[in-house]
Amino acid sequence: GNVALYGATAGKAFFRGVAGERFAVRNSGAVTVVEGCGDHGLEYMTGGRCVIIGEVGKNFSAGMSGGIAWVYDPNGQLRYKANFAEPVRDFERL
Repeated sequence: GNVALYGATAGKAFFRGVAGERFAVRNSGAVTVVEGCGDHGLEYMTGGRCVIIGEVGKNFSAGMSGGIAWVYDPNGQLRYKANFAEPVRDFERL
């Protein structure tokens, strides 16, 4: 659903399926795995870890200042959907 893990501070969550909009917004400590997420995923994330093994929506990671996100991006679309307003971004093709 929309806004799953909003403001999460700890714990682990493993989702089978694609999360809706605003997934893990303001996450500061949770660890999660999901098969994809809608628009505005990981906005303002300050900590935690997210593994996304599918597509993401527009405005991904806007305002993200901490934590780590690993995104499986076999079609190379992440660079067009992520918000690069933050100065530190590291993309590594595996």
